[in-house]
Amino acid sequence: MMGRAMPESVTTIEPQRQLPPSALLSAKLAALRRKQVAVAALTGVSIAVATGVELLALALFFDWWLELAWGARFVLLAAQCALLGCILIRYAVAPLIRQPDDDELALMVEKARPEFRSRLIAAIQLTRPGALPPGASAALVDAMIEETEAMAAPLDFNRLVATDKLKKLGLVALLVLFMGIMALVFGGATPLDLLRRAFLANIPLPRKTRLFVPEGNRVVGIGDNARLEAWVQGIIPAAGKLEVNHRGRRAQEFPLEQDRDNHAHFGRTIENVQDSFSYRFYLNDGVSLKYEVRAIPRPAVAALECDQEFPAYTKLKPARRSPGDLSLLAGSRLGLRAIATKEIKTAAIKLIGLDQELPMPVNVNNPRELTGGFTVPAKGMNGFSLQMLDGEGMESKDSAVYRVDILPDKAPVVRLTYPDRQEELITRQATMIVGFEVVDDFAIARVRLRYKVSTVDDGAEQSAELDLEGQQPQRLRRRHAWKIGAFAPPLAEGSVIEYWIEALDNNDATGPGVGASEHQFARVVSEAEKRADLLNRAGDSIGSISDVANDQEQLNRNLGAIIREKTQFK
Repeated sequence: MMGRAMPESVTTIEPQRQLPPSALLSAKLAALRRKQVAVAALTGVSIAVATGVELLALALFFDWWLELAWGARFVLLAAQCALLGCILIRYAVAPLIRQPDDDELALMVEKARPEFRSRLIAAIQLTRPGALPPGASAALVDAMIEETEAMAAPLDFNRLVATDKLKKLGLVALLVLFMGIMALVFGGATPLDLLRRAFLANIPLPRKTRLFVPEGNRVVGIGDNARLEAWVQGIIPAAGKLEVNHRGRRAQEFPLEQDRDNHAHFGRTIENVQDSFSYRFYLNDGVSLKYEVRAIPRPAVAALECDQEFPAYTKLKPARRSPGDLSLLAGSRLGLRAIATKEIKTAAIKLIGLDQELPMPVNVNNPRELTGGFTVPAKGMNGFSLQMLDGEGMESKDSAVYRVDILPDKAPVVRLTYPDRQEELITRQATMIVGFEVVDDFAIARVRLRYKVSTVDDGAEQSAELDLEGQQPQRLRRRHAWKIGAFAPPLAEGSVIEYWIEALDNNDATGPGVGASEHQFARVVSEAEKRADLLNRAGDSIGSISDVANDQEQLNRNLGAIIREKTQFK
């Protein structure tokens, strides 16, 4: 018989208790860390400020002494920036990035306070997860932490951070910075200009005589005059010189002209500039920067095409016109196409006599080609010119003026062909025949009879349209039967009618043109007066016939005598 198995003994291991970090110690170490980092960063900033101001002062001194070129000033500025960057990174940025941990701070405190005897670092390390080994007494560690807190509570860890270096360097930095600011504030314009030059401003070196050139670098047209001017501050000299350097030639010097009204103003005119050059002003100890004058050709018209489009009422076809022969009908449109000598940015047509400019579009695909046009006014314009601006800002100058002779559309010419006499006698019931002839350049649009009756509406002008039967002829010859008896009420005897013919052409562009005949008169008389007038006119006609017959008979006798004389001679 087998016996009952004995139960195995089981050993149970109690899990190790985790101790929380000491809030007091953590807060004191965090405050110590902040102060140490701040002191280190501020010390680095103080070093950078003191070094930067001193280096900048040295750079200003060397620039004032040697008048450093822009490239040398650039190298100095780059070197200063590099050195300041290294100082800031090494002494200001690095402490901020790499801050000491709790262990380093605890060792720092224990080194300054030996009485802790490794308690502080032990209190920090043993509260971390897994720091207590198996079998260690948590109660003992907890008691050690309480003892350490009791020792650390009255102590100010921040006093362990040395600030003597920061105070000295900070004081030096503030003193250097203050002196630099005072030099800029009370030193006048010289230190400010030197500072601007140190930061690569392209200005002249400050001297006792300071020069200002308002228009330094310039662009002028070939053949133009270039007026070079400078203004002076400080000590104003009585004379100066201008140095001009053409590429490949020896430098030329010209005396400067001083303005009589403003002695601080100097200048010199370089006439008929043909090539680009550089120049510099010298006045007392002041020397200006070197400036460039670039000579380029002005834009001009190389070719010009003119196309005339006549007004629609003329029914004429467009015609190509020579720029030298522009006699244009008023109301026409002149289309222009120009080719310039260089690429153009903007252009305009200037109408001479009207003080008006019209834009002239530039061909995007060919910047040398310009197109545009204008409508010929009735009067006032006597020509046009083309104004151009190229991509370099150079304007055309003294552009050719193309003369335009404006041909007006003449008004219709109107002539009365009947009655023959200046004054005609008519009765109240008469029908008066008015004959007329009208001639126009292009077409006649309207014809009307205009008249004034002395006894009607105080002699106000009146008109009657004449029917042209829908036609617009260029020449018109007609007779109009004017029924005097149609007046209502009938005209009183003694009334005087002043009448004339008026014609309008079809000019809808600048017109219409209006033409009128001479004025004639008709007087309303009684029938007896009219018969007497007719008898008188008949008698005059018979007398005229008798005179003609007598003249004919005399001519016949003279002719017979001449024939007989010639026969006897033979």
